[in-house]
Amino acid sequence: MENSSAKSAIIKSVVLVVLGALIVLGVYFLFTRNKKASKEEDYVLTVVDEITTTNLEKNYPADARMVVDFYGKIMRTLYREEYTEEQQMKMLDVLAGIMDDELLAGQTSFYQSMRSEVEQRKKEDYSIVAYVVQNAEPNVVKVSGKKMCNIDCLFSLRHGTVTTASYYQFVMRQDDEGKWKILGWVVKQDE
Repeated sequence: MENSSAKSAIIKSVVLVVLGALIVLGVYFLFTRNKKASKEEDYVLTVVDEITTTNLEKNYPADARMVVDFYGKIMRTLYREEYTEEQQMKMLDVLAGIMDDELLAGQTSFYQSMRSEVEQRKKEDYSIVAYVVQNAEPNVVKVSGKKMCNIDCLFSLRHGTVTTASYYQFVMRQDDEGKWKILGWVVKQDE
């Protein structure tokens, strides 16, 4: 009898030690997992990150107004934010992705001219304070078999302490895949 009670006490002790070890191990994993997760959750996606990680093949703006809005966001970011040369090139790649092929073909060096313009504007203390894309549905027409429309956008540009506002009219053309691209733009005269 004493033998079976001794065996029973040993088995109970082993089971309690194993359960205690599992509890300690579980608590350890719970605390270490939360520390890793909180570090990942603390990272805030910047506007530069949003633009540089944009995949236009999967997430192209749905309509012409959204393309102009995205253009404004990219230009505002290029003028205002701090970023690396690599991030700038990625943003310019995204910008080129919303431009019509005909517009890009007319440029001698899109990337170099954009980099020079941004560098010059930053030196002269220019920034895009705000921009507002027209809310009205654009009038879509067919020209040479392709859909086209105009989108107005009001840009507020700050130079030093002076802020001016100008309306730009973007000429948009739909490509063969149905994506709206920027064909060009003009500064609208005061109406």
